[in-house]
Amino acid sequence: MTYSADKEKLNHILVSSKDIKDDKDEILRIIPELIICIDCEQNMPYHIYNVLDHILETVNKVDFDLILKITALLHDIGKPYRKTTVNNIDSFKGHEEASVIIANLILTRLGYEVDFIDKICRLIKYHDYQIIPTAEGVKEGINLVGDELMPYLFCFQKADLLAHSEQRYKPLLPKLNEAKIIYESLHQKSSF
Repeated sequence: MTYSADKEKLNHILVSSKDIKDDKDEILRIIPELIICIDCEQNMPYHIYNVLDHILETVNKVDFDLILKITALLHDIGKPYRKTTVNNIDSFKGHEEASVIIANLILTRLGYEVDFIDKICRLIKYHDYQIIPTAEGVKEGINLVGDELMPYLFCFQKADLLAHSEQRYKPLLPKLNEAKIIYESLHQKSSF
């Protein structure tokens, strides 16, 4: 099987699968870089899954859009390379940058367009950026990812939060929703 056939198969799985876990073996065949995530535990209060299961939960929670699905699939792929443990609590500082590097290599190998890869990598780089729910905070988010990708970032961040423990998402979801409302308000004002 060629890389372009793998790309087509992956695209099909991502935009049609009701539960991505049903296609886990095929995804791991197409993207073997994810295998290391299987045994990468996340011993911290905010996580309830290992890295791979968290990734798959996030994929299941985003909308059926290829940019969102691929972002979700690769957003934490760099975590095993950045894992440190202090007092039995895991940390993954810098995993966003590692994930961007790995995602770029995978997507290039599979033959995705450069513009598409750039969008995915920008979303991965800023996927943990906490958008402050003020006009200034939202504008800062826009400056980081670009106006075109802000709706994707909001959608992705919601799905990512919901794949965490309730302790993590309960206080953050209202702030994310508030930031999204501010973004939509700013966007309406600027389109007239």
